Amino acid sequence: MKKQYLFLALISSALFLNSCATILRKDKSQVVNFAPKQDKTLVFVNGEYVGQSPVSMEVDATKDYNVKYVNQSYVTEEFTMKKGILNKWLIADIFSIPATAVIPLIVDWKTGAWNGVKTGNMPSSMKHWSEITNPNDYLNQLFQIENLYFETGSAVIKSEAYSNLDKLATILNNNPDVKIAVHGHTDKTGNYDSNVKLSKDRAASVKKYLSDKGVNMSRIKDEGHGPDIPMIDKDTKEAYDYNRRVEFSYFL
Repeated sequence: MKKQYLFLALISSALFLNSCATILRKDKSQVVNFAPKQDKTLVFVNGEYVGQSPVSMEVDATKDYNVKYVNQSYVTEEFTMKKGILNKWLIADIFSIPATAVIPLIVDWKTGAWNGVKTGNMPSSMKHWSEITNPNDYLNQLFQIENLYFETGSAVIKSEAYSNLDKLATILNNNPDVKIAVHGHTDKTGNYDSNVKLSKDRAASVKKYLSDKGVNMSRIKDEGHGPDIPMIDKDTKEAYDYNRRVEFSYFL
């Protein structure tokens, strides 16, 4: 009788150990690495800022996640990591479980141990705004341009911005069917009403500059949001630096 119990115990242990997917999944958690080619890309997961790339994050393998990459001078990338069966966990079970040991296979199937978020659509690189020759392919995707600075507390564009604004005007003049939105933003320090006005004035200054370069004003929509749409909703110097910005997006 003792031998039978020992045999059953050994069989049970073997069945448990053969269930590789359940053991390896660590209660169905998964580490995802966010590392586009452009380092120091801001990574947002479900709207929450998680850090600058390369950054790793542990996620629940049974859920979907909305991810956004933001990097100045590059078009913002947004994508969804969807849950589903990951072949590596399924294959791990199939090749590790003997033909007679179907219990672990059934258990992993029932518990969803093969599930994970799929990262196959995760972009490995981002598109620089100046490389966009056909804006129709990037409609409603936000981007910033380098060196777009203003005099302190004013809407006067600094001269170092001129060359890049000229490039943007050229792209627009080469694509007369496309319009552009200019979004001005500030951080939340200082007076709210003054910040809103400043953001509107700066967006209007950019609109005028593009118009002076041959872009019809009817193709340019300028908006000032003040501090109401922060990029990073935190009270830190890093957040304030990123929140003070002018963003662009193409539309029809």
